[in-house]
Amino acid sequence: MQATGLTLTLGGHVVPIGPRTAGRALAHEVRGMSLALRLWLAGLSGVIAVGAVAALIALPPGWEVFGTSPSLEWGLLIVGYVFFAVMTSGLCLASSLGTVFGIERFRPLEKRHAVLAVLSLTTAFGIIALDLHYPVRMVFGAVLVPSPTSPMWWMGVFYGIYLVVLLVEVWSMFTHHPKIHQYACTAATCVAVLAPATLGAVFGVLGAKALWNGPFTVLMMVAAAYLAGTSLLGIVFYAVTRLGLQDHDRARRLAIPSIRLLVTIALLIVSVLLARQVIVGLMGGEPGLREATVALVTGPLALPFWGLRVVAGLALPLTLVLLPMTRTPAGLFAASLLSLGGVFVDRFLFVIAGQIAPITAHAGTVSSPFVTYVPSPVEIAIIAGAVALVALVYTLAERYLDLGEDDEHINWPWPWLHHQPPAEAEA
Repeated sequence: MQATGLTLTLGGHVVPIGPRTAGRALAHEVRGMSLALRLWLAGLSGVIAVGAVAALIALPPGWEVFGTSPSLEWGLLIVGYVFFAVMTSGLCLASSLGTVFGIERFRPLEKRHAVLAVLSLTTAFGIIALDLHYPVRMVFGAVLVPSPTSPMWWMGVFYGIYLVVLLVEVWSMFTHHPKIHQYACTAATCVAVLAPATLGAVFGVLGAKALWNGPFTVLMMVAAAYLAGTSLLGIVFYAVTRLGLQDHDRARRLAIPSIRLLVTIALLIVSVLLARQVIVGLMGGEPGLREATVALVTGPLALPFWGLRVVAGLALPLTLVLLPMTRTPAGLFAASLLSLGGVFVDRFLFVIAGQIAPITAHAGTVSSPFVTYVPSPVEIAIIAGAVALVALVYTLAERYLDLGEDDEHINWPWPWLHHQPPAEAEA
């Protein structure tokens, strides 16, 4: 990297840094875009602007701009944090099949997964910072006053490590340091399991919230992460093949069938765990568990549970990926879109249902029979802005970064792996 005058040489490209020169270069770049791309970027920028205004409104202490209450303290921003955080892990779990375990058909997931994972995790951190109001205290508290017995402390540790590992992975990938990249990929795979597991433990250890309490909350969190990550990859790689982006031929031959398989497995796992949760909840004798489950299946949350979670988020995607007539890139795109939306609804229902049914006043819930919660416009705008920000930055990454996969693969020499060169593997 070298600065000369009003330009910056970065990676062999001359980038203008003077106001006038940069403005002219930006105008020239915009004119070179298609009308559809300009409209897409303009729409995303508008949503981000609205989200930024909402974030500024939420910052001043004492401003009650969220729909939460003393009876229901974790709202839409916690849902957004959990959604983006677990999606990061799912992306790494899907990609690890190629980067760590050497399965050739999953190699096309590598670069795009890494970029999306960094965007998702940084967005998750931004959302939780807005919900906490004073995130600096959390950072210093976690460092200066560690609490190894707290799952929330471990969650912060693992996700902090996760971000560092992801940044090293992306750096090594684009600067051609294969050995460092392999170490980073392996570390990311390990943390991709530990991070959502500790996030699930934050909910699972709360005895006052019967729906959250227990080891299956951790399993559901990891399964939701797996489904969210593979679904996002299904959406992205459909766009790659549909728009003819970098590596579109390999994406069509390898990535699309591989992602379809991963999405199918993830949908089946999540369906089994969800059925188990409902059955145990209705038959269990733990105080508050049946009430929370009733709120899901027949109470105030029944419509989004059956309509959005079960039918739109599980049944329809499974049908699309299993029927021969819909086993196409477009069918995978629809299934992935529905599955990703279903994961968000699932995390929303999980967070809200855990608080909606009263047990005792000591649990923090005093409303009867159920607590009412409606997300405020500020919360909705922040989440919409976060989604738009990820989409905008990723669109720019597709346009300006080399996301084509290299044919040189370096994998850990696991004794059960007999790695073949790419030509032999594809043959």
